[in-house]
Amino acid sequence: MDDLLRFLKTYEAWIYAFLGIAALIGLRNLIRAWEDWRGAVFGLERESALMRLRGAVTLLVFVIGLALLEFITVSFVYPTATALQPLPTPTVALLETPLPAPLATPTGPTPAVTATLSPATPAAEGCVPGQIEWTFPQNGGTLQGKVVLRGTVNVPNLGFYKYEYRAVGSENWLTIAAGNRPIIDQPLGGEGSGEWDTEMVTPGDYELRLVVYDNTNQPFPACVVSVRILAPEGG
Repeated sequence: MDDLLRFLKTYEAWIYAFLGIAALIGLRNLIRAWEDWRGAVFGLERESALMRLRGAVTLLVFVIGLALLEFITVSFVYPTATALQPLPTPTVALLETPLPAPLATPTGPTPAVTATLSPATPAAEGCVPGQIEWTFPQNGGTLQGKVVLRGTVNVPNLGFYKYEYRAVGSENWLTIAAGNRPIIDQPLGGEGSGEWDTEMVTPGDYELRLVVYDNTNQPFPACVVSVRILAPEGG
């Protein structure tokens, strides 16, 4: 199911193009069948034209139905599925498991320990510089009005990523948007994306989370930063 949703999202434009061509063919057949039916004189001729008319209508309705299904899936089902999927335990488990290793071997070889700790040591956030990180905002930053969220998602075998927020103390993460292409210090979701209107959020302290999945739907440790959202100017 997850693979099907990602396929429909990734090839959304191609699917719409294919359905558009099919709709044009169906419309052309409908017009021709209608003209033949209106011009038919004999009974068998009218019956044949009527059958072709019904077939053209059926094809056109079927194509329109597929287009509506694609729209509903990528606009509503896909964001909901990606928002619900990682919340239970995978992210928490992955964040917790790296912690005992550095505590148990604090005197190990310095280069190896440094490389192992880098994904988890930034306040156990799971951020990895150059691979999974927020570049704006950074931990402890403030946000006001409409802002463009930027980050880096540059991991091997990238499947997709999403970015979310929650109020401090809340257990529920709310998805802002998602993307499936590598980025390096760029707007999350790709060029022209990443804008977040904080005026729609109650001012206060929040956490932002960047969750990245590989192409087998396995999550990397989530990258979390704390921010404060200010009230709109003049509000």
